[in-house]
Amino acid sequence: MKNLNLEIKDSIARITFDLENEKVNKLSTKVLSEFDETLDVIKNNSSIKALLVQSAKKNIFIAGADIEEIETLSKEEEIYELLMKVHSIFNKLENLPFPSIAYINGACMGGGLELALACTYRVATTSSKTKLAFPEIKLGIFPGFAGCLRAPKIVGLVNALDIILSGKNLDAKKAYRIKLVDEIFDDGQKEFKLEDFIQKAIKNEVKSRKKFALLETWPLREIVFSKAYKNLERKVNKDFKAPYVALEVIKDTFARSFNEGLKVEAREFSKIAITHESKNMIKLFFTFQKLNKNYEKTSNPINNAVILGNGVMGKGIIWLFSKYLQNVRIKVRKIEQIHSILKDVSKIYDFLVKTRRMTANQVDFKLNKITYTDKFEGLKNSDIAIEAIIEDEKAKKDAFKSLENSMKDDAIIATNTSSISIEKLSSDIKNKENFLGVHFFNPVNMMPLVEVIPTSHTSKETINKVFELLISCGKTPILVGDCAGFIVNRILLPYLNEAAFILEEHGDIKHIDKLIKNFGMPMGPFTLADTVGIDIGYKVATILNEAYGQRMPVAPIIEKIYNKKELGVKTGSGFYTYKNKKVQDINTNVTSMLDNKSKILNDEDIINRCIFIMINEASRCLEEGIVDDPNIIDFAMITGTGFPPYKGGLCTLANKIEIKNVVKSLEKYERTYGERFKPSSLLLKLQEQDKNFNTGETLWKH
Repeated sequence: MKNLNLEIKDSIARITFDLENEKVNKLSTKVLSEFDETLDVIKNNSSIKALLVQSAKKNIFIAGADIEEIETLSKEEEIYELLMKVHSIFNKLENLPFPSIAYINGACMGGGLELALACTYRVATTSSKTKLAFPEIKLGIFPGFAGCLRAPKIVGLVNALDIILSGKNLDAKKAYRIKLVDEIFDDGQKEFKLEDFIQKAIKNEVKSRKKFALLETWPLREIVFSKAYKNLERKVNKDFKAPYVALEVIKDTFARSFNEGLKVEAREFSKIAITHESKNMIKLFFTFQKLNKNYEKTSNPINNAVILGNGVMGKGIIWLFSKYLQNVRIKVRKIEQIHSILKDVSKIYDFLVKTRRMTANQVDFKLNKITYTDKFEGLKNSDIAIEAIIEDEKAKKDAFKSLENSMKDDAIIATNTSSISIEKLSSDIKNKENFLGVHFFNPVNMMPLVEVIPTSHTSKETINKVFELLISCGKTPILVGDCAGFIVNRILLPYLNEAAFILEEHGDIKHIDKLIKNFGMPMGPFTLADTVGIDIGYKVATILNEAYGQRMPVAPIIEKIYNKKELGVKTGSGFYTYKNKKVQDINTNVTSMLDNKSKILNDEDIINRCIFIMINEASRCLEEGIVDDPNIIDFAMITGTGFPPYKGGLCTLANKIEIKNVVKSLEKYERTYGERFKPSSLLLKLQEQDKNFNTGETLWKH
């Protein structure tokens, strides 16, 4: 046995998972085979009174099934057979003639949690590293090792639907509250608490905490399923099948015999595991993992920061660094601003308190890390300064000059500009090797992506230290070449602009928004423009227009709305009108600006114009060497804009549509609408050589 260890002592069998040459435990076919053999060794041993299943890995129980194996599976029959084999192993565990206990001290995810559910009992430590979840939905699949059957029996139907359909993490206390685990205790109590629980299990003295639930009886459970379906419809696009199929499997198997249910779950899992949606989301998972390891640890990581700017972005960055760093210093123009800044930063923490991820005392501790000043003096000890003031080149350069004069020589100065060239902003910087762009996305507490943009002078050491800082703060940074708009805004703004051009022809704000939302975007382009702010959108659009000329003209309707100072949610009106930040109706002031020549546009053309213009710009980013990997563009658009992850991102979608079809449509739109649709040289080369974004890298890698 290379991946687990069996010890039998004092009538207790202990199976310890410890995968060879791996940091985490995963359930591969090889590991499951070893586990099966071990169960065969102990199942008929009459001297054994209990089994303890545990892990030798620090902060990990079992992280789930081996996703690399799942990715390679392409045939329904082979997946079905594999699942039925796993079911036979877990059934063997469940039906041992003595109680089994899973000791969970760390991450217990997916297949690992399903293995724990097949044990008689589960105990967990209250360590912050202990997390239990069914994250399969985030991979375009659902629990396939009988999780859809065992979870409802153990935690009840309502709780099972909640954790399976959302994929959310539970800490030990929440897991205990919903009866997912039978006992919890602190790490230091393991020696006596765990042994005590094992003895109670042997003597059958563990109290049953499962209560009869009226809502699980027919016909009341139909109401639960109906409500769950409506909730999914509200939140999840129908194109993303995994949660809908998972719900159907739980519904279909709830009243069936266990063995029949296993076959239903295995059959439906086998179908969904080979879909484009699942393969796309697994690829995204691997990209995410790779990016979060994209740095080298340093002996002196950044631990304190200065934030300059206290708008929405500035406050978000203050919150982030107060949560993860030792010291955060705010530079303000007037000390009177501080009360309002701290109040808004503490509001971001409120959600963590409400969801019991932090206590009020912990929040107070974090807020106490924040100090402030209205002078540039006193910043000498800070490792990094992040500038997040208005999007104005002169104002930013003045700020950098003041920071350089007051900080130590090796301090890093970073700008959170969303669109101005970093090279241009660095022109007056003295220590150019310590300067770069660090572009966060709004809201900072929710958006994982950060674009890191070096200049031609930025040192590798500076880039590495910033990557280390961001990853330690739970962000996923990507390295982007310097250009107007970088990656996300450069690709996203033409999409918002095109929606505005379509509006000038079509005149129906709601219809266009609905079409794009149905495509899979989290919100329609006009709702997004109102949320971000028409002023911000207009400012970025004009910067991109200056940089890229006629390829990125600003739609006249956006300029008109901007001039009327109807800036979206923050002013109560934009494309829509708002009350208490909630949409009321279409803004008739906007529709009155349209020419009333409402064309009947084909729905497919509306969607394609919005999406293909982004694909075209994405190809230019590759062509110009702004990034050299289409997977990075896909990841950036998914995590930075909410592009539907199950579609795989812009480049993956283009591959599925086929490059020749994208080019054909762009050429058609170019004939009607002009230069903004002119296909890039790269797309034309890919078409000519019958290649795509997976196979044509020699055409853009220099």
